[in-house]
Amino acid sequence: MDIPNELPIIYTTKVLIPGYILKIRLQVENYSNLLNYLQTNRDSKSIHIGIIPESDSDKAEDIIGTVGQVLSIIKIDSVPEDFVLVTEGICRFKLDETISDEPLQINKIVTIENFKILQGDEKTIHELNAEFSKVVNDFLSYSGANLFGRDTLKILLNKTPLYQTVDFLLKTFVHLTPADAYEILRATSLNSLLRFVINWLKQETINEHKYSKSEKTGLIPVPSTLLNGSGVHRGIFLKKPISQELNQIQLAIKDSGMPTSIHKMIMKEFKRLGEMATSNPDYTVSINYISYVANLPWNKRTIETLDLNKAKNVLKSNHYGMEKVKNRILQFIAVKILNPDRRGPILCFIGPPGVGKTTIAKAIASSLNRIFKRISLGGINSYSDIKGHRRTYVGAMPGCIIQAVHQAKTNNPIILLDEIDKMYKGSSGDPAAALLEVLDPEQNNSFVDSYINLPFDVSQVMFISTANSAADIPRTLRDRMEIIYLEGYTQEEKMQIAEMYLIPKILKDHNMNELQIFICKNTIKDIIQKYTKESGVRELQRKLEVICHYIAVDIVENGDKIIKNYVITPELLLNILDSELYNVKNALVEESCNRIGVAIGMAWSPVGGKVQIIEATKLYSSKEKNQLVLTGLAGRTLKESVLIAQHWIQSFVKKNEVNIDNFCVHVHLPTGGIPKDGPSAGITIVCALISLFWKIPLRPMIAMTGEISLNGYVLPVGGVKEKILAAYNSNIRTVIIPDHNMKDLKTIPNNIREDLNIIPVKHLEEVLDIVIPGGLAILKNPSFTTMEICKL
Repeated sequence: MDIPNELPIIYTTKVLIPGYILKIRLQVENYSNLLNYLQTNRDSKSIHIGIIPESDSDKAEDIIGTVGQVLSIIKIDSVPEDFVLVTEGICRFKLDETISDEPLQINKIVTIENFKILQGDEKTIHELNAEFSKVVNDFLSYSGANLFGRDTLKILLNKTPLYQTVDFLLKTFVHLTPADAYEILRATSLNSLLRFVINWLKQETINEHKYSKSEKTGLIPVPSTLLNGSGVHRGIFLKKPISQELNQIQLAIKDSGMPTSIHKMIMKEFKRLGEMATSNPDYTVSINYISYVANLPWNKRTIETLDLNKAKNVLKSNHYGMEKVKNRILQFIAVKILNPDRRGPILCFIGPPGVGKTTIAKAIASSLNRIFKRISLGGINSYSDIKGHRRTYVGAMPGCIIQAVHQAKTNNPIILLDEIDKMYKGSSGDPAAALLEVLDPEQNNSFVDSYINLPFDVSQVMFISTANSAADIPRTLRDRMEIIYLEGYTQEEKMQIAEMYLIPKILKDHNMNELQIFICKNTIKDIIQKYTKESGVRELQRKLEVICHYIAVDIVENGDKIIKNYVITPELLLNILDSELYNVKNALVEESCNRIGVAIGMAWSPVGGKVQIIEATKLYSSKEKNQLVLTGLAGRTLKESVLIAQHWIQSFVKKNEVNIDNFCVHVHLPTGGIPKDGPSAGITIVCALISLFWKIPLRPMIAMTGEISLNGYVLPVGGVKEKILAAYNSNIRTVIIPDHNMKDLKTIPNNIREDLNIIPVKHLEEVLDIVIPGGLAILKNPSFTTMEICKL
């Protein structure tokens, strides 16, 4: 076989020996250049690469590797994407000078022919052969050779060339450890290989002598290709001793506590493993599978601590506010105390980022004294990511549920299904469908993972999930969970959280003296108002950490010379965090006042509420009578809201005999780089269009939210608390909300409610009567001039 004298080189944790086949799993992201090279040359008769043990990557010289012929390339649908190289070892090589480092490492190589004869003088060769024959004879005598016929096997080995005999013994008997494989690769001659086999056979003979015949198990077939026409029947077997690894697995099976039916199936698989040659490609797959199943926590569980007072203290010490959420968790624990065997509901915490969904799940685990495991579902798009891959696939592994249980080493952990709304259906199936079996209390006592392919009881596992939006959770999954909403924090709550939780924790993490560092309240307030714009406190924590980074530099530079007391004032904050990111007064809101065709809306987003300006202007160049243009990355629902608003106004005009010639308009939503959707801008759009058609500016600094129907009724919307807080933070003190949403005001702090004029409405005409100077009567009597209206 022609082998190039220049090869692309890769370093692997596994060792490839000439004559063996090795599967190497690599990530596409890290080895994209190698994958492109292999795919470009796939039409060649043979593709060769140089494979070197990773332990030799730091060596400067005397590096020996194996020339591997690429038999196949298998892509794996995983996250991140992987591929497997199936390579066959051809011969050893010595690494020579480097040709290039990028995009691939390519080196010159000097091939080393495979060893076929012993080296040295006649005496040395004779002594080695004699020692080898004796060791083989001793080994066979302790390996149940009566079943095979010791003399027959000796004839077989005598008729085979020595290098083939060594290869036969290595592949048939020796279960190579990584250290053994590396030693064989570094062998400089057939003498070295023979010496390794002799030493191994000696050790195995000693081990065999320690075991009685009853402890020996496993029959392995001798490959017929190595019999060389000796006439020995292909079905003859030789006994193989149980290795230390198999002994450990057998003990693990015995101690696993698995059900009897499953124990029988695993022992059948274990017996099959004992009859398998270690050189068989299925050997590693089978041994990994049995070991994984045996080490699952079939009957191992953590003893719960059902203490209501402890739970109260844990929740209080980790979270500020959230009384509704805390009460629900305490109710859950109280029921568990009354009936420990009752299966509780699957809780789903929904709220914007940074409000504490994950940490409150950890607090539940701490209060119950259960093991906590988190599974990130964000980006998962495959059924097999949840339920695992079949063992027949290359690189198969269990799904994330069984993996979490295996890592927890207990069958009753708390597993957090994080970002359950971020899964999506891909080409490999719907992961949401796989989760149905996991979360269904009627099915999950016999959950079957595709890799394990055995029923495992996950009914004792407490599942908690988190999401940013309930709308993005598949309906079938929502039906199996109890939704608990975690709303955003007010400015006052953020101040309390920063002082009571964030600052002490951050100073401790940075190993700083809390007595020497004082962050003023006004400084915290400025960070919240001018440097963050969120419902949670994640960005607030980052800004506080930046302050600690600033102080850390000063402490390290001065060392022990000066002991300072650091007081972080708003003036110093400006030097640390540079210019302000957000304008507290919201200039865009103030500029929108007293302008025709402009209204102030309130919107909800996954990171909290915000004030949304809506602008409208006429299209004068249009040839159509009722053309509508909508810009600002508006979604489908928002587009429909604009159409409903336009049609309701047309109906209103006809009903009140008001003449409007041209209904061609352009509606725009500023901050056009941010996608927007939802029905809650309905009343805002109507007000902007009414202002445009009647040429009347709306009353200033009034924000509104509400969905509309074709008949003009104002329908309830979500996210009212976040929306009102966003308006309040923009210095807006009058807000209009649907009458049906008045029940949501109880979540808003009393001091903010008292400072606001919150007006409930049921119909669009009520809204127009509030926002139009002069009220609804002006719209029905167009004889008033704009100047007269403004005086009103």
